[in-house]
Amino acid sequence: MINLYRNTNTEIFCTPLENTTIDYSIFYFKFTSRLTQNVVECWLTNMSLSNRYQNFELYVNDFFEGENDGLWTYEIKGASDYDVVPTGDTLESGYMNLHPATEFVPEYYNEQNNKFKTYNG
Repeated sequence: MINLYRNTNTEIFCTPLENTTIDYSIFYFKFTSRLTQNVVECWLTNMSLSNRYQNFELYVNDFFEGENDGLWTYEIKGASDYDVVPTGDTLESGYMNLHPATEFVPEYYNEQNNKFKTYNG
């Protein structure tokens, strides 16, 4: 699962080249919100120096501004050029969780009186 946090520059580590013989350097990411079915598309360049995994850098607010936090699905395809949606096979798919910039913190009450009176009947 990919975890993205708003207002951050996030590194994504994944393995889309694991089951292909073509060596792509540009990858097309398609994120689909499970709640609204909105689609966010982006083309990212592999920055990894290893063939074991691929590494991408994504500034979250550039692509997810105005979108809902929560669970998304993603698909990755190899691309030969930017801004051209590839028609080939999906190299990797899974889930992405979009987190808010600050996590929700519940309010705690410490002044509760635990002395109770009970009445019989």
